[in-house]
Amino acid sequence: MKHKTIEIKEVLSSSPRTNICKISKGLREHLGLPTYLHSLKISCGMHTVTCPIVFIDEEDLSLSLTKALFNELHLPHHTLSLQGHLVHTKHLKLGPVIGLLTEVKEKDADVYFGSIHDFCKELATFCENSGCFFYIFSFSTYNKDTMNGYYFYQEKWVKAVVPFPDVVHNRIHSRKLEKSNNFLNLTTDFIEKKIPYFNDRFLNKWEVHQILSANEHLLPYLPESQLLESKESLKEMLTEKKDLFIKPINGSQGKRIFRVQEIDKNTYHLDFTTFSGEINKVYQSFEQLFKTLYPKLKREGFLLQETINLKSYHNRTLDFRFLCHKKDRHHWKVTSAVARVSADQQFVANLARGGELYKTKTLLQELFGEKEAVHLRKLLVELSLEIVEVICIQAGGDFGEFGIDLALDEEGHPWIIEVNTKPSKSEDDPIQGKVRPSAKSIIHYCQFLYDQK
Repeated sequence: MKHKTIEIKEVLSSSPRTNICKISKGLREHLGLPTYLHSLKISCGMHTVTCPIVFIDEEDLSLSLTKALFNELHLPHHTLSLQGHLVHTKHLKLGPVIGLLTEVKEKDADVYFGSIHDFCKELATFCENSGCFFYIFSFSTYNKDTMNGYYFYQEKWVKAVVPFPDVVHNRIHSRKLEKSNNFLNLTTDFIEKKIPYFNDRFLNKWEVHQILSANEHLLPYLPESQLLESKESLKEMLTEKKDLFIKPINGSQGKRIFRVQEIDKNTYHLDFTTFSGEINKVYQSFEQLFKTLYPKLKREGFLLQETINLKSYHNRTLDFRFLCHKKDRHHWKVTSAVARVSADQQFVANLARGGELYKTKTLLQELFGEKEAVHLRKLLVELSLEIVEVICIQAGGDFGEFGIDLALDEEGHPWIIEVNTKPSKSEDDPIQGKVRPSAKSIIHYCQFLYDQK
């Protein structure tokens, strides 16, 4: 980021009633403040103070505030670096304040943010170095009048009163929570306060399929799919295709996926990723097969999808995860790409099911040769970007990140496997001790939304 940052420091007040603000000569010149200015409005998030100012002869970019002013701006009482710009001659805006909404678990003195815990630390580290104030909050810490959140300081997450956010990244992992009144009330409040938030909501598999299949140029990359609406619909498609996946439309991480094959007219083979209890694998009639499946399919929507004969790696399932991030209102980029290879005897490549990560370039070269690997990677990148652009136009809401799962068949033809609006961070190929590109891209998009305001 190119934005210059201001060092915000606490200064002792000579009187409890004197909330004076000290501005360095370097900051005055940087902001272009006139020397005759006697008072300044300062805002952070949605909080504003107006106070008398004194210019001091220091060359750094520093702003010194009393403890009372720190309290009014809802900032923690220690030195921090924030970006700052003049809204007009007498109004200094500090920020951006970035909030990440997710589930928070507290136990004793520790706090845990689930599967994105380590990723949150990377976001916080990058924000600290970029002049952004970053914190985590949940439904339970949000209040219309006073916001509480967890900010990262001296290698610990500290719970405190924090400024209301300028931008919110939605990382709620539960579809149930996202459909709750709590979420509706929260997002309604964001809209009223004109706080942009992104990764608006989960998209289910059937919704994604309908959006993509409505675009003719994407049809060659989509496995044939339909909703499981009845026993007859399953039997008809199985008779026609002989090999099907049955996927929960709201599923994730490769959970609760069935694969059904018609071996011959009276023999069916069933495989599955996760389940409770024992299931036979071979059935001598469709009736027996359906009797086993029905209790596991009746509680939620499922998708029937034809099985494509995909390219494998050492007889294990292979696919590719492309992480895409939004740069501005209309443009996307691929931030990272990994190849995922399934565990032995598994037909999904998710890490949650025991899969392994490989470098995309290396694996493509091994399977298709160096020259063809370059062409295929470019093709997969272009397809990923086309997918996210189409979904953003037609799905509604604001999305800033997608995980696109693609695969190749024996001829090297790409197929669309899945689209994730809240992709797993365990499959993002983190680099030890470094902030990964996807974390930087999320903060860059937050910065863009803040600048647009």
